[in-house]
Amino acid sequence: MNTVYPTPCVPSPQRWTSRLAVVTLHSFSGDTLRLYYEPQPTAPARTDGLDIAPLFEVLPGLRRHRCDNGQHRSFFDEARHTETAHLFEHVLIELLAASGQPRSQIQGATNLDEAPRRYRVKVSGWESVAQAEDCIEKALHLLESREL
Repeated sequence: MNTVYPTPCVPSPQRWTSRLAVVTLHSFSGDTLRLYYEPQPTAPARTDGLDIAPLFEVLPGLRRHRCDNGQHRSFFDEARHTETAHLFEHVLIELLAASGQPRSQIQGATNLDEAPRRYRVKVSGWESVAQAEDCIEKALHLLESREL
């Protein structure tokens, strides 16, 4: 028997745990994915002082990303001094674009949640929950393998 869930729906809380963060799928509605990103207690919450250049070599499309940082900095400069959740958002966006989704249909945002060290990440442009889950796993692996 198939269970029908109201929109937005997540059949059960999906959670991914890595050395860097715990990512929890909050909701998936239409083409919009909402996540909570919580850095592990021993992991950095910010990228200050971290070498992010190897990540830009693996995902060169990140260099084309733009961010409303109010200072007209490139995303590479922004990514050197931002929250790891924000970098995670952009890695998700790049992986989604690499899967063939037109960049013009992809949007994202990262905001600090009310809970300490927890961020709300929202990315629009997904075709399915399965596609999102695959990109979440890949994004965490990429960030972890770059030893952030």
